[in-house]
Amino acid sequence: MMEQNLFELEDELSSYKGQWFVINCNSGHEDRVRADLMQKIETSSLEDRIFDIRISKGPVMGKNNKINEKNKFPGYLFINMNMTDETWFIVRNTPGVTGFIGSSGKGAKPLPLTVEEVSRMLEQDNVQQTKNEKGSKGNANQPKKEKVLYTASFNTKDVVLVKDGPFAGTEGQVIEMDFEKGVAVVNIELFGRITPTEFEFITLEKAFSN
Repeated sequence: MMEQNLFELEDELSSYKGQWFVINCNSGHEDRVRADLMQKIETSSLEDRIFDIRISKGPVMGKNNKINEKNKFPGYLFINMNMTDETWFIVRNTPGVTGFIGSSGKGAKPLPLTVEEVSRMLEQDNVQQTKNEKGSKGNANQPKKEKVLYTASFNTKDVVLVKDGPFAGTEGQVIEMDFEKGVAVVNIELFGRITPTEFEFITLEKAFSN
């Protein structure tokens, strides 16, 4: 199912006329920066050169079994556009945008990402959502069960290897662990920058001993 969703997403992203780039912005301000960019596109009549702007969000089970959306890559926006001097200048000078990822600086324009790369970043993982939804059905009047803590073969500050998913084969350092949810936050290199990214314990293994 996930592979099918990925193929469908690739087809959708391929339908846009421009190329895909990654913008770096202030973490936590992704929605506001996107809204500002969309407003600029409209007022500057750039709809024929900037076609789509996306944030990589996925479903996360929050308190009271409420499903919330969480940004998988804080501080990043994905934009489909024709890279011209005008579009490059307008995007870079939007409040909150700190630059394009993949640019060497000194006025050099960034390199685009492939559709396959962007699809992996934007793909929504519904496994955790479905699992939690199933577990929550019919439990409204049942007594609360004891919390079950997950276990891991690694600890905070260990270097781990990602075994599954779009980042399989990537190594990074664990900076945070949540034993109630069974997830760890790992610093991995993404678009040339170190980015904290959340993984389930079962998708990680210790890379080597410190």
